[in-house]
Amino acid sequence: MELDLQLTPRSRILIGILGAVLLVLVAIQVVPAFYRLFANQDAKAKQEQLLKTENLVRAAGVLKPVEAEIYKATGLANTENQQEQADDQKVVSLFDTQPPETVIRARVDGLVRRAGIEQNYQLLTKPAPGKQHLKLTMQNRERLILYLYLKHIETEAAELTEIAAQEAADNSFDMMMDAWLSGTTESDTDEKTGKADEASSDTESAEDMDPERNAQPAEPETQTDPSEFAALPEAIPLSLRVKLASYIKSMVTQQLRGATDFRQGFFAAQVHKIETAASPGIFGIGAKPATVEVQLRKNSPLLEILMQTPDEYAEDQPAAAELQSVLVKYIEKIQEQRASFLEQLALAPPTYETQLYTVEMKFKTDLEKLVNLNHLIETNAKWLTVRDMRISADKQSSNARAQRGRNRGGDNATNLNVDLFLIAQIF
Repeated sequence: MELDLQLTPRSRILIGILGAVLLVLVAIQVVPAFYRLFANQDAKAKQEQLLKTENLVRAAGVLKPVEAEIYKATGLANTENQQEQADDQKVVSLFDTQPPETVIRARVDGLVRRAGIEQNYQLLTKPAPGKQHLKLTMQNRERLILYLYLKHIETEAAELTEIAAQEAADNSFDMMMDAWLSGTTESDTDEKTGKADEASSDTESAEDMDPERNAQPAEPETQTDPSEFAALPEAIPLSLRVKLASYIKSMVTQQLRGATDFRQGFFAAQVHKIETAASPGIFGIGAKPATVEVQLRKNSPLLEILMQTPDEYAEDQPAAAELQSVLVKYIEKIQEQRASFLEQLALAPPTYETQLYTVEMKFKTDLEKLVNLNHLIETNAKWLTVRDMRISADKQSSNARAQRGRNRGGDNATNLNVDLFLIAQIF
């Protein structure tokens, strides 16, 4: 028996339709997969770019409070007129309003005037070829955060000192008024006391009748700015807060200058952790988890300051222990905030770009004024670096000095020809 395997036209049409349907189904499954593959790569790149931008914004927000201080420390702070203009335009730095060459000329001219050198000098400024990329190390990031905290504690110390002085003045005035009022007769005092008691009783009865007055208003919750550090706890007496803020400010300043031997930082050296191992108990009964307690070290200067308690705390030992606990919580809070700020900076780009400009100066002056200019550059213009200095004595001045012999006035008038080559680093 022979089988006829030839397909009829109708069978061919049905097979073609079935194949088309299968192709459509395969395309529906495969094409979106390829699309998602390439789309995910593009979306991932955009998310990384967005995260990088957000990190830069957060880092800028953290360092914004110290930007003006950094410009002031490097000698690039705005003048009063420029500061008003910058506040109106909301610029970021000094170089947003003026070209770098103009800023360099103005700052160098100011240094020359302060050194007492005559203004008939030659100055040539031009950009150096190429740009310099500097690495922002983790140590520099930590120093930025520590500098941010230093400016915070300086402001807080000034405010606490002012409040303490005001309270001392108010207390002195109250003592004077009490002494003056103590001369009144007892009858007048009793009469005033009786009237005061009647008035207070009437007020209390009126408040009892009015339930709305009895309702205590809810105290608003104080929210701390995420770009600011926490303040010293108000539970600590004001006199102790003044001493703590002043001492912490001095120690943080020394740490920034490298004058301390704290390897882990000032706050980390003031506390130590007491770890208690977990207790399994008996068949699980009375089991205790492991605990970690943070305490001030016995040789901590902060503890010594807390021991200088005012009169109202002198006889209350639990109050002194409570003050230590409050201070330890403050230290832990500052450490947490420093770690959070450092984490934000750690996600920022690891390098930053600077522009270099060469500055060539030629002028005549005496040795004393030249030394003054060099000192001003080293202390008040840290963005300037002296790379080369050539000094030669004026022949006419030398001959005149030889003729005058040991005349000191002639020595002071001696001119030196100075060729100065500087490098200006613009951030």
